[in-house]
Amino acid sequence: MTQMEELPHEALIALRSGKLIDAIKITREKTGLGLKESKDLVDRYLDTHPNEQVFIQEQLAQRSRSGIQFLVAVLFLIAMLVWFIFK
Repeated sequence: MTQMEELPHEALIALRSGKLIDAIKITREKTGLGLKESKDLVDRYLDTHPNEQVFIQEQLAQRSRSGIQFLVAVLFLIAMLVWFIFK
């Protein structure tokens, strides 16, 4: 990556938080590149930094598990509420 093609610091922070789409949006805003070019830049960064790519994938998996756990909890609460109303 050349100096002109470096990811903005804010995009790196978003990536390290597992927010791939936000990283692309930030890259687009900060660099003035188009959507495809910003995505390509983020993808190139990840390709050249495999350790970060693994970390980001772990963050995304953890976030997905948290979402599933939240959904199960909400469904359980709804089931309990329905049971109390109709018993």
